[in-house]
Amino acid sequence: MTHRVLLAAAAAACSLFLAPHVASAISTDEASTVLAKHKTYVGWAYGDGALKSARTTVVAERAADAPTPKPDATPDPLGPANGTTVELRRELLYKASTTSYGIENSAEGFTGAVFWRSNHNGQTVTRRGRDAQEALTEDVIEAEAFSEAPVTSRPDAQFEGKKAAVLRVQPKTAVPADVFFDRDTGAMLGYTMQPDVPLERYTLHVVSYAEFAPGKRYVASYRYNDSKRLVVVKKFEPNVPVSDAELHPPAPRATWTFGEPRSVPITIVAHGGLYSDSGGRAVHFEASINGHPGHFLLDSGAGGTLISGRFAKAAGLKHLGRTSYSGVNGRGVAAILARADTIAIGGNTLHNVVVTETGSEEGGGGGGLDGIIGFDALAGSVFDVDLMKGRLTISDPAAYAREEPKQGAWEFTPDLSSFHIGTPVKVGNTVLSQVWLDTGNDFFVILPHELEKSNYALVNEITLRNGMTLEQRVTFGGVDGAGAEQANCARLNEIQIGPYRYQKALSCFAPNDTFGIDGGLIGFDFLRHFNWTFDYPHNRVVLTPNGV
Repeated sequence: MTHRVLLAAAAAACSLFLAPHVASAISTDEASTVLAKHKTYVGWAYGDGALKSARTTVVAERAADAPTPKPDATPDPLGPANGTTVELRRELLYKASTTSYGIENSAEGFTGAVFWRSNHNGQTVTRRGRDAQEALTEDVIEAEAFSEAPVTSRPDAQFEGKKAAVLRVQPKTAVPADVFFDRDTGAMLGYTMQPDVPLERYTLHVVSYAEFAPGKRYVASYRYNDSKRLVVVKKFEPNVPVSDAELHPPAPRATWTFGEPRSVPITIVAHGGLYSDSGGRAVHFEASINGHPGHFLLDSGAGGTLISGRFAKAAGLKHLGRTSYSGVNGRGVAAILARADTIAIGGNTLHNVVVTETGSEEGGGGGGLDGIIGFDALAGSVFDVDLMKGRLTISDPAAYAREEPKQGAWEFTPDLSSFHIGTPVKVGNTVLSQVWLDTGNDFFVILPHELEKSNYALVNEITLRNGMTLEQRVTFGGVDGAGAEQANCARLNEIQIGPYRYQKALSCFAPNDTFGIDGGLIGFDFLRHFNWTFDYPHNRVVLTPNGV
């Protein structure tokens, strides 16, 4: 979630997502009373014309009682403090852009039809599924558009030591949130997203208000959960002109020049693994960065590009500032944000690429790799991977000759909300809506810990006594090192992935719930049975059975 400011807007044309603006949207007299008191406190109401648009500049600041970060390469647990976020808002439409080290690190927004986000290379994806549902609920609350969504009263609660009236807000097709209002003043004290789902739940705490006009207030600072980092408004400009163009996603800053399509060799490398006779495997290939050749892992589960410190120095990468990255264990690792002038693969060149440089000699994947190449390269091109012939072909999406999938192949629209290939997967009676098809996961399946607990209770389907045999416990290893906790692993009767039945797959349950309640990974043991077409520019992925 980006740092955004809670403010009002004029009436929004967002009927695609929101319930009609009718009096019955507020379902109780109590809710109406609470919102009326809140309106008196802030001094305006959504759609009354007092605040039609705004430009807001916010920064993250360390609270006075926050611990001082260590003077070494350890990542600050509160995150980098040098970023500045500017949000433009008009009605429920908005664009929030965060800049640090002189580059736009990330952006997100709502066009009135879709929610979107972009990365540090200006590559933009449409937010889908639960991610978009959360964004919609946040947007309604932060625009104070309570009249545009169903609102119901909940029992009073203590919030920040104050007695709070609680209203449940749940826009049509979105997730619920509980919003807390001071019983005495009517001020909004904060809100909790997905209050009934512990694994997905988080809370925003309003710390202070300020006035933008006499008697008219906006939220001036806030924090998340128990964080010691405050998000502070440095400048609030009400009723400024905000054009449609200013709300558009950014243009990609990393861009391709394409040569004639020609393939490059790939190597399917054994990485060792859980068993001596069934070690994990992954696809390696050669690429040049700034003209310096190297050996890289093709990783559809990587949200960017990760380069070893040794290779980055040899290739002359330009350092931009400090950053961090995480992997399957969800642990932050200190790193450097850097820029590569070129990444060349098979006669095609990606220019002006912001990458992450590790602080170590390794490139994040072990085995002498110089790095990992993922979303940054996949975003603006078509990758065809033929595992049987051992070839990778990169094509210009504008000239790509799209063919109808062969018989038995599966073409689908990926959920790229988090810059990875997400797709629904069915495990027993449970549908996980955003499981990553991860070519960098060199072995089997990783599922959420919550699913392990629910599957134990399934009758005649997936139980320890019938079809689910506990195999062993493992510790996950990834780009962020070895995990601190062991995970249970089991062989499941069947996992349904699109039209394919994946049977007796060794599946491990992530002890740290890194992927959320709806997420997980499907790795190379499944993907090796297909040739892959990653066509992100046309919102398509094709898996074609290769006979393995």
